[in-house]
Parts: sequence; structure tokens; C-alpha cells
Amino acid sequence: MDAERPATAEAPSAEAEEYEFPVSDAQSRLLVLDRMNPGTAQYNVPAAFAVRGPLDLGALTRALDAVVARHESLRTVFRTAADGTQAQIVRASGRAHLTVEKDVRADEAEALMRAEAARPFDPAAGPLLRCTVYAVDDGSHRVLLVAHHLVCDGWSLGVILRDVSTAYAGADLPELPLQFPDYAAWQRERQAAGAYSAAVAHWAERLRGAPEVLSPPLDAPRPAVRTAAGGSERFLLGAGPRGRLGEVARSRGATPFMALFAAYAAFLGRLTGRDDLVIGFPVSGRDRPELQEMAGMLTNTLALRVDLSGDPSYGELIDRVRAALLAGQPHQDAPFESVVNTLAPARDTSHDPVVQLVFAYDDDTELSLALTGARVERVVLDLDTAKFDFHLHVERWGTAGDLSAQFIYRRDLFEAATVRAWTHNFRALLDAALARPDAPLAVLDAVPDDERRRAVAAADRTAEAAPTDRLVPDLIADVAAARPDATALVCGDVRLSYRELLARADTLAARLRAAGVRPGFRVGLLLPRSAEMGVAALAVLRAGGAYVPLDQAHPHARLAHMIEASGTGLLVTAEETAEQGAGLGAPCLRADDHEAPAPTAPPEPQAAPAPEDLAYVLFTSGSTGVPKGVAVEHRALLNLTRAVRPAFPVTADDRVLQFVSFGFDVAVSDLFFPWVAGAELHIARDDERLGDALAARLRDSRITYVFLPPSAAMLLPDVHGRLPHLRTLAVGGEACPAELVERLSEPGRRIVNAYGPSEATVYATTADLRPGEPVVIGAPVPGSRVHVLDARLRTVPTGVTGEVYIAGASLARGYIGRPGMTAERFVADPYGPPGSRMYRTGDLARIDARGRLHYLGRSDSQVKLRGIRIELGEVEALLAGHPDVAVAAAAVRGGGAEQRLVAYVVHREGAAPSDDTLRAHLGERLPGYMLPEVYVHLDELPLNRSGKIDRARLPEPAAERQEAGRPYTAPSTATERHVAEVWARVLTLDRVGVHDNFFDLGGNSVRLLSVLDALRDRADAAGDDLTMVDLFRHPTVAALAARLDRADDDVRPDGTPATAGESATTTAAERRGGDRRARQHAAAQRLRSRKGTSR
Repeated sequence: MDAERPATAEAPSAEAEEYEFPVSDAQSRLLVLDRMNPGTAQYNVPAAFAVRGPLDLGALTRALDAVVARHESLRTVFRTAADGTQAQIVRASGRAHLTVEKDVRADEAEALMRAEAARPFDPAAGPLLRCTVYAVDDGSHRVLLVAHHLVCDGWSLGVILRDVSTAYAGADLPELPLQFPDYAAWQRERQAAGAYSAAVAHWAERLRGAPEVLSPPLDAPRPAVRTAAGGSERFLLGAGPRGRLGEVARSRGATPFMALFAAYAAFLGRLTGRDDLVIGFPVSGRDRPELQEMAGMLTNTLALRVDLSGDPSYGELIDRVRAALLAGQPHQDAPFESVVNTLAPARDTSHDPVVQLVFAYDDDTELSLALTGARVERVVLDLDTAKFDFHLHVERWGTAGDLSAQFIYRRDLFEAATVRAWTHNFRALLDAALARPDAPLAVLDAVPDDERRRAVAAADRTAEAAPTDRLVPDLIADVAAARPDATALVCGDVRLSYRELLARADTLAARLRAAGVRPGFRVGLLLPRSAEMGVAALAVLRAGGAYVPLDQAHPHARLAHMIEASGTGLLVTAEETAEQGAGLGAPCLRADDHEAPAPTAPPEPQAAPAPEDLAYVLFTSGSTGVPKGVAVEHRALLNLTRAVRPAFPVTADDRVLQFVSFGFDVAVSDLFFPWVAGAELHIARDDERLGDALAARLRDSRITYVFLPPSAAMLLPDVHGRLPHLRTLAVGGEACPAELVERLSEPGRRIVNAYGPSEATVYATTADLRPGEPVVIGAPVPGSRVHVLDARLRTVPTGVTGEVYIAGASLARGYIGRPGMTAERFVADPYGPPGSRMYRTGDLARIDARGRLHYLGRSDSQVKLRGIRIELGEVEALLAGHPDVAVAAAAVRGGGAEQRLVAYVVHREGAAPSDDTLRAHLGERLPGYMLPEVYVHLDELPLNRSGKIDRARLPEPAAERQEAGRPYTAPSTATERHVAEVWARVLTLDRVGVHDNFFDLGGNSVRLLSVLDALRDRADAAGDDLTMVDLFRHPTVAALAARLDRADDDVRPDGTPATAGESATTTAAERRGGDRRARQHAAAQRLRSRKGTSR
């Protein structure tokens, strides 16, 4: 190829100071992203150096000027025309932007460089390369070069530094055969001719059907609009291609890049729990010799779909990655934005399309700068920005060829401590994979031994189990002896002192013993909500038996099953339930017959219950529809009453409201915990358990402690300042929304989230909740040990989802009469002493870097919508946060392509929020894929007997609700007509309906820029700072028109100026000379004449 320029490519005339060229595909995408996040340093590319020895500032200035003269990209600015056309404007000449900072203290030099590296560029004004020299007070210097990614990629930075080094030494820089604007024009020409169609089709076909959003477990909810705020964690991987990594790679016919890519994929699989991954990676785009020395944005992003299914070994995964990369190598010039447009994913400002996870590997020598006569060392600057959600960057470091790695992440998604922990996990998994490349990935551990030991120790409080010398009935008797006249129980008109409570319980206990009750004997309690229920439960324990609460509202067949399955030998009833009890086939004894004669002779002396004897049997629903009885021993009940004291420091001065159904496990704690503490227990009547009536009972009885399911707590009216006595509100049994904490928190009041299954005796963990902090389930209670484990019973890495296992003194005996199920759920504990057990809860959770447990739902009830995992609790919490909503639920309805996310809403009194109001409320807080499509307005949510939402009874949405693909609806307002006209013009359509989606009509990010500029005049007149994000968030004519109308109605008093660089660019006819056009076409011809080589 002739490297000389055509004779017509002479210097421009004095009249032609600028030339206009089309932007490349990658530049176009960056310009859109810059408009979405203006004023950030997300795409700044820095290189910093410490210089010791003489520094010739004059020579450095001349060298920089020579570099700017050699590379047209460094004299380029960017403009967007009124019609949305993007262009790069090359200035015919320019000087380097060099600043000198004097008298800089050595201890502040790096901070100053970091701040300068993070200073945003203005792509419309330029310059897009700047250099700052810091004269340090110790006689050394720091040199910082920063370029914008629009004109410089990582390869280009090395080119620029080599050119500066050459020119600083006094050598001339040869003229480039091609300039970047020539390349951009050639690329656009090829794109218009369809030259990339096969390459785009290759990647699009392989990515079709892949998950649209992938992420490691998040520390915070994904915001509705992604930001550039980032962080990074650096760590060493050790020997690279020359070490074990190179050996394993060569054994599979692969490169170190492929081997590391596979390791990263395996790690992401471990973090996400997914076996279908999409990982982005950059390619240099310099497969032609004439592009090697060119400064410019040539890097292209590709997306590789990685299959982790079938539990492959590390070696097998390397094979899969290698095959996919080699298949894509001939197609690596496919413009990424074209691939995205072909796939046409739903545009969502919360995440990048197609690629959120990235791997980059730099195998070249590190960036270096040579300044004659001085010693120059690179200074690593990590900017607080991130281009993607999670990014692993590996590079060769030092002369030994060791590998340095860096996790770069978005700070609004991940905490630094979490990512720091993952550096150890990745290193552990990579080491294990390199040591055993033929072993299945599932058997390789990603948790280092020392981390596992710390995790187990931190979650182990079994040494704090309560002593078993005095059991719960004994402790209550001790309170009665010490405070006989203190009030023990209040229910309706009944008020019992501790003396009276114990007397009634012991009288009934004597009758029970006379009827044959002894340790292990099961007594069914078929009683209404009354004082008798509390008395009877205590009486059974005092008699040595185990009580079985039975709900009179349950069907006869269910009650009969519970009696038979538990081996209940006696029923305790009341007047209200006597007839019902008689029909169940077991002997009955009336608890409310206080006139019944005592036994004529004392029963035979019986041994008091031992710690290992049964205290109660509680039935819970089973997955098969048949309830199962959880058998709990006295030692576990005792540990419960002692374990909750640190979390709920109830004293003899407290008044506790018993709210939940007696068949719910929390009722066990509600009954005995207050009595062991000597507190006053109030039993709420059925008509006092919801809304205003519940608030009135809490107020009138001056309740200081209550446990409520979150569903019931959210139905409380505005009680701010109206419950001054309520010092502790405990919640549990279902996920607690953050809105509850915000609404019910007050100075002097604790809100405690309590978690635990019936099989672990009510509470296993507790956490104090505070407004503005994550809703967690906390840490183990005394006597318990809580693990979060994977399928192989290994500790999961920090933040990673695993199943909750509970061990310790609170563990139930098992399921009564169900040995098979007991063996399945109560398994050997590998972290406890020999013979110990742990309960497999089926609950999912993760432990964050601070050691807090986050509840994530059930392992058998994952909710997915169109392949994306949805946390319904998050949607419900934000819906409930609307001031007009009392309580809300969400559910996925339909199947396949007809799947929809449905919101169920109960209004606050006097409120009537519309669907659009609620949609706008959520749209400001949730990603697009988490927005409900249908809203169902109800008078109340169906609740079960425990006060929880009964999701099985949530109604199906009305059939007449409109589906997607609705018919054309004409614009009806002036704003709608204006928006529709703009869209039709930009998209070259005859008409656009108010419900049409911009992206469904063929719109893309570049065309959206045209819409933005077309609507800017109106927005500016209204003082409305309309942005790209607004257009993404309102993709229909109706939504965008409503957004504009709201701005007209409420002009912002602090309206900000339009984004810099909005003025119309100079036209090609005015700026581009004929000589330049000739050179452009000649350059394109030379590029066409050479066949590209694969990298």
C-alpha cells in the first residue's frame, strides 16, 4: 500500500480552520452516554508519572505540541447539529494544553493529580487532551496526561506517550499515513454498504435470548438511572503467562487471556448463581498496520455468551471460551451499537444494554514515559468512576510479568468492603482451578480457609445457650413468688395477677395430671382468643405435658389430621369450642370451668419435665398441602425466652400486646417471654387486630412492646407521636419493607426485625432497623449458630446468595411422626461438635461485608420475569411508600410471552391514586424491567390467620385490561401532537400514536438526540432542563407529553443551562475544503485495498 498522501492533500488554506467528519460508531455511543451523564469523568483516560531529575518544561511543551500536530484526533471537538447529526470537527492547527502547578507539597501531589484526572472535559469546546506538571517541594515533578475517550483509547495512550518521549529527546515525529477522521469516514462508508452485516448477525444470533441484566449480588437497590460513580480494588494474581496460568492455558491450546476469561466467568457464575452469562470485552480494532500508530477511539466492545451448564471443569470451560472467541474472531469489527440495535433490548436507564459485566486483559508492557536525563516511574491513579456495573481489568505489571488485577464497580450498587472480599474469593477460586483444572467447577472452593473460619466464628453463639437448671414453667413460678400482685394477664374484662395466673394454671394442671398428662403427653388446645388460652398453655407445661395449639377456624378435616398426626390424647376446650371439640374424637376437658372440682386425691407424683422433653407441637403448612407438626423441646423454649432478652430487653415495667394467632410460632414468645420477665401481657381481641382498632388498643393500653407482621404494621394509620409508650416494635414472619421503618420510627422507639422458622423456635436472628439503612435480619441470637451455605454445605463468599442453615440450642426435635422429612431438613452439622444437627430452612440470604444477614426470599419461590430475576418485596416496598397507598403486594401473572408483573394496591382513606400516578412514582425509583404493567385496586389485601398477605388469594387482573400492542390512538393535546410530530419526523413515519414506544418504532440513542434537540426550545422556555435520561424514562408520546406538561405547570426556579455544545455545527460545505475531501476518499480507498488480518 502506498503510504504517501495524495498530492491534493495539502495544508488547508487560511480560510479553512476546521473540517467536519462523521463520527465513528463507538464515538457516537460515547456522545450519547456523555449526554446522559454530563459533567462526569467517566470517560477520562489518565496517565501519571513521577519524575526525579531534571525536567525541561520547554522541551516537554514542544514535544506535546508535536504530538498534537501529528494526531488530528487530539485537535478534534464534537458537535451535534439541529437535526441530531453528530460530527467531529478537526481543527487545522492547535497547541497542547499544558499547565504548571508550583510549590506542591509531596504529600498532596497524588490527590491533586487525582482531582485533575477527574475534571470533566467539554467535548464541544475541547481541547480533549491536557497535561499538567506539578513541581513538588522535594525537587521532583509529577506529570499527568489526561485525554477523553472520544479521542483516545488505552492503546492510543501508549502511542501518545511514546511520541512524547521521542519528541522530548529532539527527534522528529513522522507523518501518519492515516488519521482517525479518515478511519471514521471509512467505517461509516462500509457500514452504509452493509459490510458489517455478517459480523453483526454473528454476535446478535449468539446473544439472542440471553439474560438482559446480569449482576453480582447488589448491596443496594439498582437506581432508576445509572451513574458514573465508581470505585476500584486492586490485587495481585501472581505469576502470569510464565507460571501455572500459562501452563494450563497452553495445555488447552488457549491463551492466558482465554484462561483468565474462563476464570472470571466461573467466578461470576458463583456470584450470580447463573449458568448463562454475557461478558463484554474490548478489542483494539487495530488489525491493520496503518492503524497501529494512530491516536483515536478504535477500541470496540464485544459481548461473549458463556455457557456454564453441565458443571464443567475449569479446563472444559477454557475450551468453551476458546471456541466462542475463535468463532467470533473474524467478526470482531462488528460495531457494538449495531449489535445492540439489532437485538433491540428494552431501553432502560438503570443499566447498560446487553453488557453490564466486562473483562479486559492488557498483555502489553505497561505504559511508560521516557524523559531524557530523568528517572520516570508510573503512578497509578484509580478514578472514582465506572463505565460498567462490574469490570475485571488484568494487566502485566513489572519486568517479572506478574499479573495485577483490578475490580472496578459502580458505587451505587456495591460497597467497597464487599468488592474487597471478592478479590480474595476470586484469587482463591483461580488458585483452586489452576491446581485442579480437570475437577468440576462446583467442587472448587472460592472461600479461603481463614475467611471460612472467621465467618463460622462470627455466626456462632452456641456457647451462650441458656443454662437448663430452671425451665420456663419454673421461671414463671419464681416471678409469681417474687411479685404475686403484679398484673400478669389482661384480656377484655379479665385481669389476672401473677398469683391468680399461677393458681388457675396449677388448678388446671392438676386436672390434666389426673387425666393422665405426663412428660411427652400431647394436649390439644382448642380455645378462642381469651385468657384461657394463656392459662391453659402454662397449665400443660406445669403438668409436664406438651401443648398443641389448634385454631377453631380450621376445617374439621385439618384439625382431625393435626390431632392424629401429633398423637394428641386430650383436648382442652371452652364453652365456645366444646361442641367442636367433642366431634373430633378425643377426650375433652373444659378450661373455662373454674367451678370444676379439684381431684379428690392428689395424682401420683410425677417427675418434672426434663430439658429434652417436649414443650409444644406447632403445625405449619407443608409444600404438599398437608400440615406438619414441629416438635419443640423445653431446652429450646427456655433458650428462646433467654435469647431474646438482648434484642428485646423487656422488664417487669413493660406491657406486651399479644397480637398473632396462637397457632403462629411468635405466639410462643409472646406468651412466655413477658411472663419470664415479670411483664404485663395483653391479649388483643379479634376486633382489635387491624388498622385503627389496633392503634387504639396500643394507645389505650399504653403498650410498650408488640410483635406485628409487616403486613399488619403497614395497615396502622398515621401514629406519629400518638403512641408515646411504644418503645419496641418487633416485626417478622415476612420481608419488612423499608417504608415501614421510615413511617414508624420515632425517637426512643426501637424497630427490631426478627427472623426464624418454627423449626428454630421462633427467633434465630434479630436486627435493629433504622431509617435510611438496609433492612437486614441481623445476627444470631444467643444459643444459635447461623450459616449461609451453598449446595455443598460450604460457606458462600461475602454477599453471595446461599441457603440459611440454623444450629444450636433453639433447634426443634423434628417433625412429629415424619422421620423422613425430619432427616431431609435436619441434617448433620459439619461446623459443630460430633452428632450435632442443623436445620435447612429453604430461605435464601446473603451476608454482607459487615456480617449482617439479608433475607432474599424462599429458595423454592424465585420470581423471574422475562428471564430477569425480580425481588417482589422491593416493588411492594416502594409502592407502599406512595403517600396515597396503605399497603401493596406484587405478583407475576401469566406464562411465557404473556407474563406480566401485577401490582395490588390498597388506598389510604380518602385517596384515589391513578395507575399513571403510581407508575410515575415507581418509574422514578425502579428500573424499567421492575415496573408493574397492571395495577389492581382493592379495598383490602387478603390476609391469612397470621396476619400475612395470602398471595394465593390475590385476584387475577381484569380480563378487559389492555395488553401490549394496543391499537393506534391519535394525540389529543397540543403537547402530544407536538411530540408525535417530532417523532414522526425523526423516525420518518407517517404517524405516531400516543401509546407507541419510541424504541419499538425503530428509535435508537442517536435518533433520541434529534428528539432532544427538537424539543429543547420548548423545554428551555419552560425552564425545564430536559435531558436524555428524561427521554429514556418516558418512551411513549403520552408519557413524554405528560412530562413536558408537568414542567410547564411547575417551572423550576433553579433551571440549569442546556448542555454545553448544543449550538449548530458549521456545515460541511463551509468547513470542508476540496483538498480534504480528496484525501478522505484516497485514505478510504487505501483501507479498502488491504485485507484485514485476524488478531
